[in-house]
Amino acid sequence: MNRTWTVDSIEEGIASVQDEEGRMTHVPAWLLPDGTREGDVVAVDRKESRGSVTLRLRIDRAATRAALDSSRQQLARLKGGDGGGDIEL
Repeated sequence: MNRTWTVDSIEEGIASVQDEEGRMTHVPAWLLPDGTREGDVVAVDRKESRGSVTLRLRIDRAATRAALDSSRQQLARLKGGDGGGDIEL
């Protein structure tokens, strides 16, 4: 079973990660690969064998770049729609 987590924040040794279904989970930051930062996409591979489970976590650089590009495009669209000026109520 393969999953992805997007790292939302890392504070005081706890990482808040969002799965592909939008659920937020808190995990110890030491479980994440060295160098993991907020915004990184982490691939989580789960393997079960004879009553034990092995997790392999790695930073997915391509997915991280794609997510950051998507966020930048979304911000650019939002900024582009505001011509500035006064607000009429």
